[in-house]
Amino acid sequence: MTMKIYLLDNGTLLMDKSFITWNHGQGAEVRFPVYALYIDHPDGKVMIDTGFDKEWVERKLPFEKPEQSADQTIEAQLSKIGVTPDEIDIVINSHLHMDHCGANTLFPQATFYFSKSELRHAYVPDPWERLGYDPLLCAIPNMKTVLLELGHYEYEVLPGITLIETPGHSVGHVSAILRPGGDTPPLVFPFDVAWTRHNLEARVLMGLHTDPRELLDSMNRIENIAKKIGGQIFFSHDRDEYATYRKAPDFYGG
Repeated sequence: MTMKIYLLDNGTLLMDKSFITWNHGQGAEVRFPVYALYIDHPDGKVMIDTGFDKEWVERKLPFEKPEQSADQTIEAQLSKIGVTPDEIDIVINSHLHMDHCGANTLFPQATFYFSKSELRHAYVPDPWERLGYDPLLCAIPNMKTVLLELGHYEYEVLPGITLIETPGHSVGHVSAILRPGGDTPPLVFPFDVAWTRHNLEARVLMGLHTDPRELLDSMNRIENIAKKIGGQIFFSHDRDEYATYRKAPDFYGG
């Protein structure tokens, strides 16, 4: 079994550095990348996260100053590899913050996987996290869902695509371990467990979290898993690391 994993470049957002390194760097603006994943799997076409919608950010969070060219929309990125949104079978959301589910509505035919607790927070967020959620981004009429309650268990969506629960950044956050097969080592996507390599390696928490102790535990778990399986960790919002990653139409695995 082999699969191809594509990183879809979705543009960039801007944030005060103190949100990236908790309570440090106030007043310094940092522009960071956002990407989604497309997996060409023998058993189906899979998206993991769907990036942000530029118009939504401009309307709701204009201070994040979104930059997204016509070539960086999810539709355009999929077209680079000859895929249309209506071909997608499965959408997995690591969590339901606006930069990870912004294009969910492009895939009404897909089956959506996310945690039950995360869906609850999308509808009734705690006061300090309400800016990140909008149920209209993830509420699709008659949508097919698989609601997960993983605890410390792993969940295999398809062979080689494993989800683990990694709360702390959000209540129902999940991370993904991808095993493409062949000579490609496992790929570990912690998503917003650690935005940057510095966050993970120095255990510097991001300023946006629901529980700092849970987030630290999730960082430890991700690093331990990656070491045990010899996996490469891909960071969600690290400018320097992102510059080294292959982007669509290039891919990992296959």
